[in-house]
Amino acid sequence: MVVVTGLSGESYDVDGEPFYAAGSRSVQYLCRDPRGQQRLYKLYRTPVTAPDAIEWSRQAMLFGRQSMAAEAAGGSTGAAAEAVNWPIDLIQHDSSLIGTVLPLIPIDYLQPDGRPRTLDQLWATPGQTAPYFRAGLAIRLSDIIRALEDRQLVHGDLTPKTVLWQAAAPLAYVIDTAGLAPADRVRDRYKDRYDLATLVYRTLLPETAGPPGVPWEAGVAPASLDPRVRALFDRAFGNGGFGPDARPSAAEWGDVLRVVYGATASGPAVPAVGFAPPATPAAPAGWSGPQPLVSYQPAPQPDSSNTALKVILGVLLVVLVVAIGVGVVVLSGKDDSKNKASGTTTTATATTTTTAPPTSTTVVFDKSTLNQQATDKTPFTADAMLPQTFTDSKGVVFTRRSSGVKDCVAANMSQNVKTALQTNKCQQMVTGTYIDQSDKILTSLEVFAFPSNTEAEAIYNGLKGQNQTWDVWCPTQGVGASVCQSNLDTLWAATYSSWGRQQYRYLYEAYSLYINLAVDTSLAPNLDAPSRTVLQLVGPDNYWKPR
Repeated sequence: MVVVTGLSGESYDVDGEPFYAAGSRSVQYLCRDPRGQQRLYKLYRTPVTAPDAIEWSRQAMLFGRQSMAAEAAGGSTGAAAEAVNWPIDLIQHDSSLIGTVLPLIPIDYLQPDGRPRTLDQLWATPGQTAPYFRAGLAIRLSDIIRALEDRQLVHGDLTPKTVLWQAAAPLAYVIDTAGLAPADRVRDRYKDRYDLATLVYRTLLPETAGPPGVPWEAGVAPASLDPRVRALFDRAFGNGGFGPDARPSAAEWGDVLRVVYGATASGPAVPAVGFAPPATPAAPAGWSGPQPLVSYQPAPQPDSSNTALKVILGVLLVVLVVAIGVGVVVLSGKDDSKNKASGTTTTATATTTTTAPPTSTTVVFDKSTLNQQATDKTPFTADAMLPQTFTDSKGVVFTRRSSGVKDCVAANMSQNVKTALQTNKCQQMVTGTYIDQSDKILTSLEVFAFPSNTEAEAIYNGLKGQNQTWDVWCPTQGVGASVCQSNLDTLWAATYSSWGRQQYRYLYEAYSLYINLAVDTSLAPNLDAPSRTVLQLVGPDNYWKPR
């Protein structure tokens, strides 16, 4: 089980095994939101990197979250916009969009074996449904596409495979919304109108439409076809010299079809629908609005982090990270380390170097301001708290490969750590993963922030002498990812070095081990060097150091 956190700030428990992996564009996993609602996580095989495309996805997600909030508040309203499988959250890695969270397809649109009931299945057996039913489907589909048009969006892939239908009622549902884009930004803004006409044509007239791909032929349509409907088909397919801009809108199709077929006496009335206003989406609860989520100074882009048990996307930096609880860290004094394989404990006292203020008229930075949240102006971001590189006491250079921001308490922490963090009002945690220049050693780091140094000292001193399980962080891919993907028994048996430190209103935890999970106590000094060194370089001092 892993956890991904989206741009909304919500986290999702993701199944370890794919729900569906045969798609050419994504691998799909079942997941659950914080309320226990089952969702679908689609991990893209090829990340989306174009900034415009990512922004379009974000806007579509806001529409989706609006629809989700409306349903949660009062149940389904029947609005056409609710019949779109909108993205309801996005997962980013650095500047790339790597996945999306979607609602599960409603069960009424599934076959008994769980597969989607697609529109081409209706076309394959035209005699299985009455004319009123097919007309109702065409009307409902027109209303759904109208909901997109009212929002100036183009679906871009309306096919019989992306439109589902119910067997018990003439209702439709549109899926595969990854290609949603503003109408004024796509190559053919009228493509949906052509596709809609094709779907209506084959749904309304399955006996005369011919095989898929055969265009509309007015002479083949039954003589009983209402001339108003016939005129829409002519415009949609270019008969009579009509161009793409003359294709009927979804609203036209809905209005005409409802007039022609909506009052038929041969079957139940066509379902009524509603339309949500096409205004710019308001930010859902917990969002900062459509403006950028962060406004900190530009800094090097962080990477994602991974784990065998947790995947986290930091809300502020939208960076994917994954954590697993590994090892026991014992704190005694300002810096502590324990080598699990050797069973020996080494204790060191942190040293503080005091430098006399320069003789200058320049105001010296007052580090006492870092003791209180009210006066501490340090941005709580990975780039502010963590150096991009550092050199340990043995001269080995380490480079940050992944980082992120997440909540303080992780599922894999021991209960005493969770309780201490919660009791002392821990606010957030910055995580980072460093790899040495030879790609042999991984150093994982956590920086916890508290309201003041009082709480930071209380948790540090309170946990002294106790066994404590913290988290180890790994990159999501590439060098170091294998550490968090390994068998836990093997992982826990590896030689490691772990250290902790408290400074200002912050608490730091570092953990180093060989990426190949070597078990050799003679290697301990090579691990001790980075885990101790990095603790002296992280935190607000990294941000306020002379530039």
